[in-house]
Formats: sequence, C-alpha cells, structure tokens
Amino acid sequence: MSHVTLSLNNAQTGLSMSNSALVSCKTQNLDFSKLFKYQYLISRVPDPEIPMRCHSLSGWTVMAGDELPMAFLLDKSGVLFAVFLGIGVDVEGLVEGDHHVKTLSVDQDSFFTDFESWLIDVAGRYTILVSARGETRAYTDPVGMNGMVYDPSSRQIASSTLLCLNRPIEDHPSYDHSVVEQGQGKYTLFHTRDAKVRRCNPNCYIDLGDFSEHRFWPRHETFETTDSNLAIYENLTSMTRHVIRNINAKYKTALPMSGGQDSRLLAVLAGSEIHNFDQIFTHIHNYASRIDATIASEIAKFLQVDISISDKRTTKVSKLKARQEQAEFQVAAGLITPQNREVELGLHHNVLEGAVVMRGHQTDLLRAVFIDRLGPKSRKNLKWQVKRLLIVPPREFSDEIYHRFLPEYEAWLDTLPETARERSVDFMFLEIYYSSTLGVTFPALTHNFFMSPFNSRRLIALSLSLDETYRRKSHVVNDMLLMGNPALHSIPFDYEFGGGRDLAQILDGAEMDEITAERRQSSYARMADLRATAEPSTT
Repeated sequence: MSHVTLSLNNAQTGLSMSNSALVSCKTQNLDFSKLFKYQYLISRVPDPEIPMRCHSLSGWTVMAGDELPMAFLLDKSGVLFAVFLGIGVDVEGLVEGDHHVKTLSVDQDSFFTDFESWLIDVAGRYTILVSARGETRAYTDPVGMNGMVYDPSSRQIASSTLLCLNRPIEDHPSYDHSVVEQGQGKYTLFHTRDAKVRRCNPNCYIDLGDFSEHRFWPRHETFETTDSNLAIYENLTSMTRHVIRNINAKYKTALPMSGGQDSRLLAVLAGSEIHNFDQIFTHIHNYASRIDATIASEIAKFLQVDISISDKRTTKVSKLKARQEQAEFQVAAGLITPQNREVELGLHHNVLEGAVVMRGHQTDLLRAVFIDRLGPKSRKNLKWQVKRLLIVPPREFSDEIYHRFLPEYEAWLDTLPETARERSVDFMFLEIYYSSTLGVTFPALTHNFFMSPFNSRRLIALSLSLDETYRRKSHVVNDMLLMGNPALHSIPFDYEFGGGRDLAQILDGAEMDEITAERRQSSYARMADLRATAEPSTT
C-alpha cells in the first residue's frame, strides 16, 4: 500500500501525523487490528499486508475488521448476491450467517428494485456489497453510520478516509482545516479531509462500474398517511422493539440512560426488552450530566433495572493514555478533531467492552430537533440551512462561507424527489449532518459498536408522516411515553429541571409532580383527543 501523507497539528494534543492507515499504526506503535476492528475496505486489488478478513464477490474483495459482523445474503433459490457488513434486522429477524431473503430472485429483471424494497425495512448500522445481473453496487444504512467513503481514482470504498486512500492526501480546498482540528467545525456536504475522497449520500448507492452515485430512496414516498397518530405510534413501537429484541438475543448489549427525551423514549420502545440489556449506564462529566444521572436513576428505579453510573471524579485516566487514545481515534477516523468529553475522560471504559451500545439518534426526528424554523418559508431559507451544517461556529458563519457551499447544497436539494421537498430539512439532517458526524465517529470508536435500532427507512418514513410542528413541540415523544409507560412520562426531563432547585429535590415526589404538572396535563388532554378522533363514531 502506498503511503498516505497526513501532516496535521492537533491544537489540543500536540500530536502530529504523517502516515497511511497501515503505516501510521506501525510508526506510532498502534494496533491496526484494534483500530479497524469495526471497519471495512472494498477493493479490486486487496493489500496482503492489511490484517483483515477477506471475502470475494464478483471480482471485488471485501476486507473486514475482526469484530465487524458479516453475513451473506442469498436469494430464495440460495444464490449468493451480497456481503452484509454490520448489524441489521429485517422483518424476519437478525441478518446473520447465510441469510435467505425469500422475496428476492436474481433471475428477475426487477431484482434491484425488489432488493431496495426489502432494504426499506432493514434497521441498523451496515454496508452491503451487492452483485447481480451484471451489476455491482454498494449500499449503506439510512444515515451512513457505518461510514462509507470512496475514491473514484483508486476504485476503493471504505469506512474511513485513510483506509480508503492509497495515495498522498490532498487537502480539501474549501475548508479551514484548523477549525475542524479544534472541534469547532465539520466536513460536510459529503466532503472528507481529502479533496477527492467523497462520503456517499447514504440514500444513494455507488455503482462500482463507474463509481457514480444514484439515489434509490426516497422515490415515490409521499410521507403522508391516513393512519391516526396512535396507529403510527403503535407501528413505531412494535418495529423498534422487534429490532431491539433480535439484537439483544445475539449480542452483549448496553443502553445509555439520561435525563433527555431520546434515551427515555428508547427505553419505552424497548418495553420488556429493557431487562435483557447486559448494562444500562450513564456518565457524569459536568453538572448537567449530574442532573442526567439523578434522573436516570429514577428511571431505572421505575423500570426495576440496575444502572451503572460512572463519575469523572472516580475515573482516572493518565495523560499518556488519553494521548494514546486520541492518536488511535485520529488514525481510525482519518482526521484530527477532539474526542468527545466522555471518551477524553475515559468514562467509556466503564461500559462493557465489545457491547453493542444502542443509541436513540433517529428518534430525534420525532422532535424535529433540526427544524428550529418551521414551515414553507423556512424551507426556502437556504442560508439558515447551510449555517445549520456547522461548517464553522455559528458566530463565524458569513456570506462568503454561505456562497462557497451553497451550490453543492442546492445540488443536493435537486436530488430530492418532489414528494420529499416538504421534509427537506429533515433529510438534510439525516443525509448530510448525520453522515458527517455519526458516519465519522462510529467506525472509529473501538471499545463498543454504536448503533441506533431506530435506523430504518420505514421507521424514518413513519416519523416524517407526523406533522413537523407537532413533532417540534415534543408532543410525539410525550404521547408515546404516556402510551408506553405513564410513570416515565411523569419523571421530569433535564430541560424541566431548573429554577435553582437542588438535585435532591428531583427525588421528591411532590417536587416531581410540580415540575411536570403542565406537561402531564397537556399530554393527557392531547391523548384524549387523539383517542376520540381515532375511534369510530357511535352516533
């Protein structure tokens, strides 16, 4: 493998790197197999020096890290047509081993259309190399959380930038890279640190014939339904619980708990499966997370589960160890940017090593978290949308930066079908923002395999069928909590805890009733209306 030159100075750690994915591990005495245990590389010409498992499909070699789950997709006649990398659950169950997709036949002209229909219901974090009917394509999960970047010149696809390259890195000219190095900006709009290596739009496939991207979802979905909100909630719950149940049955699993809305909603969606997680945990690294831990403890008490609380005051990591892990992260991610606070403090070591950690993430859609300006007028406000990509800190966003990135943002908008335009900001969040955040960090985190069980195109479509104003007001989350577990609906959220209250007051029943009274009353009234409108009239 040719050396990939990456010469960057990290303002936080003082580290300097000038190496390739493989050579960097040798020169910095890093363990390649550890750093890339959850990563993959797809290439015409495999490098025999790369210590990964290898499988061939139609002249392409799939190289996978030691801990990255791998399955093989077979059609109804038993014909192999794909290598599946990661964790996924379809309507039948976990995708594992020789997985027969009984609805597909490689002999059918409609094979790829049928495959993409099957893929709509697959939830998880994954990449799929598909070869059938003279075509080879690469697909990924709805937000690209398994990482998928590609270099058309070298004809390689990988989970991270350095792993993809076999040439010196060429700095992307559109960025002030020091901003990203300091953790104040992001590579976005499917860019990477390298000028030519592109991050795939997760709802496009890569045609390996010419390395072109083609959107396959959404196409004809209207994101509208005649179902009641209650019916949608029931579908969201049953589908997510099916995913969690199948992952819990196969893997060691862990669930983070906090005082926020997403982790609590995920706990309710899990239902009785909450007792089948191997660990439920929370981390304390500042005062806000101390509130989180207090609320999480109350949630665990109601659910009758144990919770593991890790506090920075009792978790000590040497500076040498922290620098080592930062160097590992940089190589594995293929860029220099700070670790998150919990990893920096070593709190992640208190999570069961190798566990699949289930995060909410796409449940953010149920709160329309990215849409802080609602309605058609806001969808036309492209400056606000480009600013939301966090290319630079909001205070440093300027007209010059806006016009620099606007053409590519407009080009992305043009790929959306008309039926998705009214949800364009949601899709910006899913396709651009998440792929440039989760798609970068998840493959580079080696202590655990992080994923969202809510990450399927079917679940996303159902979420987007709910009114954006209703979602933005957190009505959906509170409705689902009230339906699933009224006790959890009654515990304060972190954002409700304020006004100078002492932490101990969270544990006081009267205080909790006072804090949550307005929200609870609103939810009960709203739920009564939903039930009344969902029931057939008796008059």
